[in-house]
Amino acid sequence: MAGKIEVQSLHRAFDILEVIGNSQIPISIKKITEDTGLPKSTVYRLLDNLENRNYAFCDHNGNYRLGYQFLTMSQWAEKEFEIKHLAKEFLESLNAFTKETVHLAILQKKRVLYVDTVESPYASRLVAKLGTTNSVHCTALGKVLLLHYNDAEILEILKAEGMEKRTEYTLTNPFDYLKEIESVRNLGYALDKQESEMEGRCIAAPIYDKERKVVAAISISGIATRFSLDFIEKEVVSKLLDSTLRISHILGYIG
Repeated sequence: MAGKIEVQSLHRAFDILEVIGNSQIPISIKKITEDTGLPKSTVYRLLDNLENRNYAFCDHNGNYRLGYQFLTMSQWAEKEFEIKHLAKEFLESLNAFTKETVHLAILQKKRVLYVDTVESPYASRLVAKLGTTNSVHCTALGKVLLLHYNDAEILEILKAEGMEKRTEYTLTNPFDYLKEIESVRNLGYALDKQESEMEGRCIAAPIYDKERKVVAAISISGIATRFSLDFIEKEVVSKLLDSTLRISHILGYIG
């Protein structure tokens, strides 16, 4: 039997990927070099190749995280785990700008599932606990997470889940909801104008994958008396859409 063939450069590339993958935060080249014990020139060269093939991703601070190629190749890993990893810095940036609570969510079993959050520093704030779910019909997140569904599929979901009237502004007619979805498709984002809670206002935008499907969404939620529609439209919309588009591009979306 032939002996095993050891490919040094391949082992070194795996060492680098394991260091990046085991770090809970984006990691610097200096730290990668220290943890792998490899020469800095070797780390630079291998990282350049890994980044070109989308196995590693360098953020605006020059730190590295795993690239989206792992997400697109993997048939077993939970997609939301990698999206959560990619989206974290954007959630934090949006929270720092708005001072409001920022959520990352996916659609699971016809409901909005909250998978990450950065809370508002204000004592009075809106927060959804991680792992909890919410309805699609009265949330901005629900509206954008349904964007790639057709009208018949949306009506089926609404029929199955119901359209509970939570406030005087909640949409309870499925055909009014379809009109709202059409508006969201045109705008590229959705609003919850006190439809879920009387004191709450929310904006959400979708994250797309390379197949142009909505795989997650980011929302910003605040107390209605503080988080005004004027502020949202003039200041927040562009920053939120820029963030979700950048994440989508990392996931391979072209558009």
